[in-house]
Amino acid sequence: MFKRLLGALLALTLIAATSCSSGNTPAASQGTQNAQAAVPVADVPDIITLRTSTKKNCTSTPFVVGEAKGIFEKNGLKIEYTGELGSGDALPAVLNGTNDFEGTLPNALATYVAEGAPIKAVTLNQVDPPADKDPKYRHMRFYVSPDIGVNTLEELKTYKDGGNLTISGRAPSCSSFIPNQIFKNNGLDATRLEYVAFDSDTASIQAVQQGNIDIAGIHPPFYYLAEQEGLIRLADSADSGLGAAAGTSVFYFTDDFIKDNPVAVQRFVTAIKEAQAWTLANETEAIALTAEYIEKEINAVHYYYSGAGFPTELIQPWIDDLVEAGAIEASAVKVEDITAPQFQ
Repeated sequence: MFKRLLGALLALTLIAATSCSSGNTPAASQGTQNAQAAVPVADVPDIITLRTSTKKNCTSTPFVVGEAKGIFEKNGLKIEYTGELGSGDALPAVLNGTNDFEGTLPNALATYVAEGAPIKAVTLNQVDPPADKDPKYRHMRFYVSPDIGVNTLEELKTYKDGGNLTISGRAPSCSSFIPNQIFKNNGLDATRLEYVAFDSDTASIQAVQQGNIDIAGIHPPFYYLAEQEGLIRLADSADSGLGAAAGTSVFYFTDDFIKDNPVAVQRFVTAIKEAQAWTLANETEAIALTAEYIEKEINAVHYYYSGAGFPTELIQPWIDDLVEAGAIEASAVKVEDITAPQFQ
């Protein structure tokens, strides 16, 4: 089964982007799931190198900040970037040892584990911001061309006489989970959605402009481009009704790496959370650093989880969506099967 998994993974992509802003921990972060004492890190001068893919996209912010502000070095880490990966290549690169860790979404992680991948999340990354934060930091927005004459979700109910709608995205990912939840939460039929894969949000924007798809799902760094092009915003991740869970993403390592290198994993968790906290406290500079790195004009980065452990309410909805879609059996995966909560 596991060999079959690796082949199937080549058709998937890892879209691990959400929204962010400055401020306090979201309300959902107050509870934890199976939180344990953090693995101790010795105060020694040695530097541990961890490898991951190059992230010239909206997931880059904590890495850009970690480098620019000396956070990785302070915590005894060096991050080695091994190059940008194509669609579906991130998990195989971790499994074959090319890379040590990656980021992904709870539904992708649950799918991998259900099929036998020996991996676990070691810390949460992004979540959707609280309702009182600027909407530009939410996980995703969904846009249509003004040419189709649709301005609201309600108008989508009768668009194309209630027929299927093409939307940018892949399953399982945030680009499938979030619109599914938005449709369900707003009285629309989620089975109308037909997902079309694109390599980037900018490609999705172009596809909507050209009339090749009906809806483009866009992440925060590229909201500016969508609105600059005059696209109509129909909804965002807050319309899913899931709160912070709509933006959940995680970082994962293999089970063997976690067992053999607990100090390295703890250093990573400590450093990445510090970089995320710095971003929340210094959003203007974080936006500027990210824009310079990805070479795009942006006006937002991400909102990050600042609590400990893995609150069930942030992850379980992603698993439930897989079960409802028939992608996994109801008993196949629990939150504790895909998380390693000992790293704080």
